[in-house]
Amino acid sequence: MIRLLFSTTLSAFIATVLASPSVTIDAGTLHGGTCSNDPNAVYYKGIPFAEPPVGELRFEPPKAYNKKFSNGVFNATTPAATCIQFGEEMIPPGTKSEDCLYLDIWAPSSATKDSNLPVKVWVYGGSDTSGGIEYPLYDGCNIPGEGSIFVSINYRLGPLGFLALSSAGIHGNQGIQDILLGLEWVQKSISAFGGDPKKVLLFGQSAGATDVFAIATLPEAPSLFNSAIVESIALPSLATNSSLQKTSASFAQQLACNLHDKSCLRSKSPNDLQTAYYSDDYFNQGLGALSTVGVANRNTPKFWPYVDGTVINENPVTRGVQVPTVIGSNQQEGMMDALTKYNEPTVIATLTAANYTAFLRGNFGSAAQIIEKYYPLSLFESAAGSTGLGVLEAIAHVLTDSHFKCPGYQSAVQSTRKNMPVWMYEFTHNSTCSWLDTVAQSDEILALMGAAHTAEIPYVFGNLNFDFPANGTNCTGSKLEYDLSKEMISLWTAMAENAQPSTDAIHWPQFQITPTGLNTPGMIFGNSSTPGTIDYSACRLWAQVDAMLDGSNATATGTPSSSSSGRPTVSPTGATLTSGAVTISPTAGGSVILSVLLTAAAIFVYTKLGV
Repeated sequence: MIRLLFSTTLSAFIATVLASPSVTIDAGTLHGGTCSNDPNAVYYKGIPFAEPPVGELRFEPPKAYNKKFSNGVFNATTPAATCIQFGEEMIPPGTKSEDCLYLDIWAPSSATKDSNLPVKVWVYGGSDTSGGIEYPLYDGCNIPGEGSIFVSINYRLGPLGFLALSSAGIHGNQGIQDILLGLEWVQKSISAFGGDPKKVLLFGQSAGATDVFAIATLPEAPSLFNSAIVESIALPSLATNSSLQKTSASFAQQLACNLHDKSCLRSKSPNDLQTAYYSDDYFNQGLGALSTVGVANRNTPKFWPYVDGTVINENPVTRGVQVPTVIGSNQQEGMMDALTKYNEPTVIATLTAANYTAFLRGNFGSAAQIIEKYYPLSLFESAAGSTGLGVLEAIAHVLTDSHFKCPGYQSAVQSTRKNMPVWMYEFTHNSTCSWLDTVAQSDEILALMGAAHTAEIPYVFGNLNFDFPANGTNCTGSKLEYDLSKEMISLWTAMAENAQPSTDAIHWPQFQITPTGLNTPGMIFGNSSTPGTIDYSACRLWAQVDAMLDGSNATATGTPSSSSSGRPTVSPTGATLTSGAVTISPTAGGSVILSVLLTAAAIFVYTKLGV
């Protein structure tokens, strides 16, 4: 009886394996699965591209996986572990482990090694402290239908991925090197899945966008991918060496390790590392380190990529990208962080000008005064109808321009000056569904959030069915939103295919430097994909602020205007307050929105998303 049961089970297993999609690479044969929502899309999960970075390999550059699979086969239907987390945003379910250097692949079921399909390689965000390829929003089942291969790469996070301590022989940028090794694996193996190694797009969002931008400026970039898309870049100048060394030294001391003792740092458990990270007060010091609403600069204490002279040899902003690149941001990027900090109704109602001033001084120091003149609270109060909501909107506006929109613009300007083609976009669509399991499904909350940080991701992936029982969300995007998603997926595919993002149906105008930053050509993703212009005039101010924060003698291009044409203004109709980054509710409706907010905020469940 036992023998019969074993025989039956074995036969069923063999039948399942034979029926599953399979691909053979140098390491052996991968057996994958079929997407439940599309039988024409298949996936291969948890593919090793590096040796486990544990023991003697902790804090070291990744070592390529060159082994053969046991018995020549590998079950690629089971997700790999997520890297150890040092943050709280967009954390995938499942196991967390240092043994996490794996990648996932989705492909059309009909693809063969001769298909030569374009390839999209994804780098997730999360402040370089959290996130992973198994986060549900990054599921790739909807991408193969557009005729492309999708790859998602895990990389080390926090101190495991970015600690740099010269005194201990730890050089940093381990997470960047993980991504580079993953790209090398793609070049070597992707043709087996039907992909063309000469048509590879590297794209990422938030901290992932910063990582993508940094990698796109490296000399080896053109040999690894032919194009890049940078979604909501943050801090493209990267951290300074001195700042990261001090941050790493403080972390080592928190672990009671001598600054020269790498073995001590390697001996600590992942739990020890996490405990030290969360308890180190040094991370809360300095400009830009304010809790949840910090606007990091190059000297802010954090684990982040830096110019190490080896992996990254030059400031990415100075060097510029080495491949054609799309750069963009969302209309209300900063509203997420603003609502994270001020998500209690009573707190929002009592916000005053002093809170706004404290936010500016804590993030920008001596530059706060010129910023406050450029973004006067009175304009936001007038449009919002109350001081509390005005402060919230003002902070969100400053966060959007300083941390996302203008860093992207400055990156585009420098790359264009180096004769590399760049295309810009602004995502302005207000979603009908809550796309995060940490935000309740509420029309009022979604209207307030608008096109906030991460809002474009569901459209890039085609994931517009949301079922989050914990926060009461069971919502499906509208036909208009599915159409917008199809357009965006096709444009991203075109970038991989042709190193330029236009399709037969949609022409995406190339970025051009304009004298004032006004009316810069770009793509507007609103209710559809519409070629238009984007206002980057405020970025003259932020170039000046960056120079001040760097303690540099550099001067900004142009002088920030204090006239109505150079800062946020109320439109003649009184309908909106805009400066090309955010739209604030009209004065007449401001008090109504605040009232709605005060009741809705009680169900606003949110964990910091970070950048």
